Amino acid sequence: MPPPEWLIERGLDRSSLVAVHTGDCWDPGKRQMPATREQARDAIRQQVPACSKCRPDTRLGLLE
Repeated sequence: MPPPEWLIERGLDRSSLVAVHTGDCWDPGKRQMPATREQARDAIRQQVPACSKCRPDTRLGLLE
């Protein structure tokens, strides 16, 4: 099964979102969940930080 295209990392409480990653990121953290492209875009638009290593905001075309 191929890896997901996008990942969203959750916080310790499992309800807060910590970061958005690409599916091939080398540093997504342990509390990650697969996400669709739209979920990843929505999370970044709602101020969830984009990973500074894999730059999902760039791949999603969200940089201004």
